Amino acid sequence: MKSPSQQADNLRITSVQTAQRVLMGSNWIEQPLPSQITQQVGPFLLIHHWQDYFPGGQEPLDVGVGPHPHRGFSPVTCIYSGALRHRDSIGNDHVVEAGGTQWMDSGSGIVHSERPDDSIAREGGMLEIIQFWVNTPQAHKMNAPSYQPLSSDETPSWEEGAWKIALVQGEWDGHQSPIASNHPMRIANLQCSEAGEPIALPMPGNWVGILYVLSGSVQVNNAKATGRQMIVLGTGTSEVISMTAEEDARVLFLSSAPLDEPVVSHGPFVLNTYEEVQRAIMDYHDGKMGNLIET
Repeated sequence: MKSPSQQADNLRITSVQTAQRVLMGSNWIEQPLPSQITQQVGPFLLIHHWQDYFPGGQEPLDVGVGPHPHRGFSPVTCIYSGALRHRDSIGNDHVVEAGGTQWMDSGSGIVHSERPDDSIAREGGMLEIIQFWVNTPQAHKMNAPSYQPLSSDETPSWEEGAWKIALVQGEWDGHQSPIASNHPMRIANLQCSEAGEPIALPMPGNWVGILYVLSGSVQVNNAKATGRQMIVLGTGTSEVISMTAEEDARVLFLSSAPLDEPVVSHGPFVLNTYEEVQRAIMDYHDGKMGNLIET
């Protein structure tokens, strides 16, 4: 018979879904969110997982994503292999390497580019990243934009058994991420090197979340997810999610207090009304989000 905690965990699992393979420009990526079943989970609006090998012999400005605008949310990028260069219209030019994170709050508007580091374009190498979009509460959507890079060395990291925890945002067991957010959440990258090893994930009963498996496989009671699948977690009575690695596994854990506000999105803009989206489009074309000229 299952214990009360196991039954509570089961009630918090709303679905297990396989990422769609989507062509973005000239790059194939995995997109678990949004899906035909789930449009958003709390403030989490989108997850893109990109893994590709670059052969080298390319110019840096010919790879990656060139200048484009955002308003009203935070595009966050975790780097698992290689390095990513960020440039934006408020003057940032920064490279984050594997194990690090780029957290950009687009606020009232910003133009940025994200490209593999120059050395990957010219010399070749593997790049693996996940970018996820975090909706900004309505009260903060028109804040000034900001950029927060977090290197691997700056990321709070520790081990629980065979699990390694790297805390991207929020607080966990006395550890605090230096990345600031305007909404309560806990985000971490989890990696396990031993099959059968359990881990207890703290998650308040009124929070929602996602466990996205990059590789390997995990078990959360009677729910199993393998590479490129996500487990969607709803609210419930349990305060802990129990997860066990069935083999070497890498998992992105996203959890947050609910954010129950209207979402009206159009391309790179996430606002609360259609009128606000129209204003964002006009402001971008009028140059009010700044300009970015890459050289």
